[in-house]
Amino acid sequence: MTRADLFRLLLIAADAPGSCFDHSEVSRWPKGALDDLLKSHLVCPAQTGLTAPCPNCDDHHIETVTVAEPADDADKPRYFICCPESLKVEVTEEMCRGWAVDLDGLAAALASALAVSAPKPVVPGRFWRLGRMPWRDTTREVAFAVRLGDDDSHALMLHVGTGGRAVVFVPHRVPDRSRWPGRAPAVIPMHAAAAMTDDDVVLDPEAVIEAVNEADRLAELGGGMSLDARGKKLVRGQLKAELKGHLTDDILVAAYQEHNSIDKAAEALSKQMETTVSRDKVWRAVKRAQEAGVLARTEDSGSVSRSVASQRRDRGKKVDQYRK
Repeated sequence: MTRADLFRLLLIAADAPGSCFDHSEVSRWPKGALDDLLKSHLVCPAQTGLTAPCPNCDDHHIETVTVAEPADDADKPRYFICCPESLKVEVTEEMCRGWAVDLDGLAAALASALAVSAPKPVVPGRFWRLGRMPWRDTTREVAFAVRLGDDDSHALMLHVGTGGRAVVFVPHRVPDRSRWPGRAPAVIPMHAAAAMTDDDVVLDPEAVIEAVNEADRLAELGGGMSLDARGKKLVRGQLKAELKGHLTDDILVAAYQEHNSIDKAAEALSKQMETTVSRDKVWRAVKRAQEAGVLARTEDSGSVSRSVASQRRDRGKKVDQYRK
C-alpha cells in the first residue's frame, strides 16, 4: 500500500460513520505512516471499546478484549480474546488499539491547504465553515462537510444557502445535485483534488478551478435554479422556515461552543436565520447536552480547531493560483 492509497482510504472512512482501523489494518500501512498521521492530526485514537484481531486465524476475526488485571502492582495487565478454534488467546496491548479519522484535523488541513482561516464547526463532526478563498476578482465561501449522502444531510445543506456560489469540499461521496436546496454549489471530493505529503495535505489548483468552473457551467445551462426577485424571496422564506424546523440541539450547542455565551449564541443564530432564536432555547439545548454528558459544565470552547504540522510551502503563491 502506498501513501496515496492510504490517503484515499482515510477519505473513504471519513464519509463512513463509525469507521475504525484496527491493529491488523494499521500494520499493513507504510512504515512510519501512523506516526506521521498522528502528528498531522489526520487520525486519532478511536473512541470504542477494546477489540483485537485474532493472531491465530487466517481471517483475523475481531473479538472483544477481556483485561486481566495483575495481582501485583509491579506486573502489567494481560489481554485475552475468545476464539472459536483456539478458545482463549492472549493478545498484546498494541493489538487492542483502534484508530479513526480525525475530522477536525482533516478540516484544519484542508483550510491550511487553501490558505484560508481556521475551520469553524457549525455542526460538530459534520459541517465546518472555512472562510473565503480568492476567486478571480472576488472571493467565494468555502465549507467542508462529511456524510452528505446520509438521510439527515438536507439539514447540513441548508447551511450552504441557495445561491450556488459556495465551494463545498467533501472527503469522498458527492451528493446528487438535485438534493441541494436552490442552486447546487460546487462540490469537490478531496480524493480528486488533494494529496498527502509526508506531513501535510496539498491541493491541485487546476482540479479545484475545473470543478468550480464545471459547477458554474451546469448552473448556466439550467442545472441550477434561476430565480427572479419574487422567486428568491420565496426561497429565502422557505429556507428560514426549514432552518428553524431543523434547529437541532447540535446546532444550538455548536453556536454556544463557538461564542462561549448563551446570549451571544442566540443573537448570532437569530441574525444568521433572520428569525428570533431565544436564549431559553439555547439554554435548554446546552442543559440537555450537559445532562447527557456530551458537554462539560465547565467547558470553555471559543474555538474548536487544530493546526496541522508546520508548512514548508509558500502559501501566498498557492493562493494566487486560484485568482487566475
